[in-house]
Amino acid sequence: MEGEKGRVCVTGGTGYVASWLIMKLLEQGYSVNTTVRPHPEHKRDVSFLTNLPGGSERLQIFYADLSEPSHFDVAFKGCVGVFHVASPTLDFGNGEPEEVVIQRATDGTIGILKACLNSKTVKRVVCTSSASAVVFNDSGAEMIDETYWSNVDYIKASNLSIGPYFISKTLTEKRAIEFAQEHGLDLVTLLPTYIHGPFICPNMPASVHMSLAMVLGDHEQYKLFINTPMVHIDDVARAHIFLLENPEAKGRYICSSDMITIEEMSEFLSAKYPEYSIPTLEMLKALESLVYPQRNYWILVSNLGMGLTTCLLEPFNAAKKRRDMEGEKGRVCVTGGTGYVASWLIMKLLEQGYFVNTTVRPHPEHKRDVSFLTSLPGGSERLQIFYADLSQPSDFDVAFKGCVGVFHVASPTLDFGNGEPEEVVIQRATDGTIGILKACLNSKTVKRVVCTSGASAVVFNDSGAEMMDETYWSNVDYIKASNLSIGPQFISKTLTEKRAVEFAQEHGLDLVTLIPTYVHGPFICPNMPSSVHMLLAMVLGDHEQYKMFIRTPMVHIDDVARAHIFLLENPEAKGRYICSSDMVTIEEMSKFLSAKYPEYPIPTLESLKDVEGFRIPGVSSKKLLDSGFKFRYGLDEMFDGAIQCCKEKGFL
Repeated sequence: MEGEKGRVCVTGGTGYVASWLIMKLLEQGYSVNTTVRPHPEHKRDVSFLTNLPGGSERLQIFYADLSEPSHFDVAFKGCVGVFHVASPTLDFGNGEPEEVVIQRATDGTIGILKACLNSKTVKRVVCTSSASAVVFNDSGAEMIDETYWSNVDYIKASNLSIGPYFISKTLTEKRAIEFAQEHGLDLVTLLPTYIHGPFICPNMPASVHMSLAMVLGDHEQYKLFINTPMVHIDDVARAHIFLLENPEAKGRYICSSDMITIEEMSEFLSAKYPEYSIPTLEMLKALESLVYPQRNYWILVSNLGMGLTTCLLEPFNAAKKRRDMEGEKGRVCVTGGTGYVASWLIMKLLEQGYFVNTTVRPHPEHKRDVSFLTSLPGGSERLQIFYADLSQPSDFDVAFKGCVGVFHVASPTLDFGNGEPEEVVIQRATDGTIGILKACLNSKTVKRVVCTSGASAVVFNDSGAEMMDETYWSNVDYIKASNLSIGPQFISKTLTEKRAVEFAQEHGLDLVTLIPTYVHGPFICPNMPSSVHMLLAMVLGDHEQYKMFIRTPMVHIDDVARAHIFLLENPEAKGRYICSSDMVTIEEMSKFLSAKYPEYPIPTLESLKDVEGFRIPGVSSKKLLDSGFKFRYGLDEMFDGAIQCCKEKGFL
């Protein structure tokens, strides 16, 4: 299936910028082709790309070399946009004249543009250039914008060791713009400065290594820091997408958010990372090198009138440091962080710039393995893990400290077979949630709580309605009369949500509840989630579960996580919100799985005709959709993602 926003191609997919851009495109619903330069001796490991959320369903990898532009024809087929990020390997030490090497780089980019024209579908090309194509000239200007170009003779006279690379970037961008104008191709170029931040590619990017020179003790690089412009990798990726999507974008766009002097960098790193031997100001006094002119940072805002946060030049003052330390969107807490929904939600929050606290129930015998959380992009910098148990609400006080929002996703372990009356176990679950809400009130900083409920708190009643919305509640007596084996859990969900809503109203707490149906799709937690196991029953041959499929509502895990964030951020959100994108009958599921996965022994319609079970009524997500939320995924992505994860983790 094509993604919600169509198909695009990113060249040079294993690179720093390209790999992060691919991740952002997949997050935003695009289907993505990417090209990778073939290795002469072995196949490249691209698992860090294919393992991205959405990668198994919406990412295709093609092997192509810039020296052979025809290789790109198949990769661009059906694409509406191309991000040309790839740079050729420029070997200036092999005896060839510099001009020959540079010409080969320029020819490679022109070949890409020709392939875009040949595709007949590509509407716009966003080409990644560099600030090195702007700043190296003898204009004497203190502030430079996109009207400036680096001067080849000036670069040569500067005798910079990487001067030929700067010349290549300059001439390649110039020639690309000329070609696009001559042939009527819609081309926009993005000119980032030094790119810094997290990375998903396996090797440390060159710009990150350079920016960390003071941390790594690389004295040779210090001379590049006299006056250094830089920008976060996520902003660079977002700027690429912004320029593709904005119809008004034309020409060149500088992308840089901060300028820092060598003294400011030393002070900043010394204060923030005292464990490293950062060079002192005294040690740095004698350094001399090229001082970059400042850039006009009103890049995407003044020219286009909307979009990215204004990239106006700012010093590294104390206020900015505090803002940086707390993330672009502030700090939030997710309870129950090792669970299916919570772990995926944490991943999405980190992607979107939040600082995240999460709570994990302590294990009585050993420490839980939370490496699948800490290894998430941004996890090492912006994720903190706290051990807390719902039976001890005071455990959560420290986790909620400084948080502006709380996602209460955690569910207590409900053991109905230990001899205690059901009412006692359910009361303990309800008390746990009320304890969480009290801790939110005590924090004095939490502005909103998004509580994860379940459709089981809606659909089990004797109303006879074929379609239910948030005004319906499950009925405890009806659930008990149904004699369902998991009825007590449904009662617990219902009473817990009801009590939470009442408590919030009584105490003036801003509480919104999200009510997902069966959650399906890929997972990053180490164990197969119970809802995924149930929905894969026909694939796994679990006959006992078939009775749950008479009529099954479901929703993709990514949509559930996005809905949580949407409800936190939307100031108009109030009350309950059902979250369900698809309803499938047992017959439809059999047909769908048989056609899509013929390698598995899916039960036939004939074998299912005697299956009896509870027929779940339809549930409406109209309230959520009317608020502006959009579902991005359907059955294909749910099952593809789940099955791919199960294969990778050895469950299939």
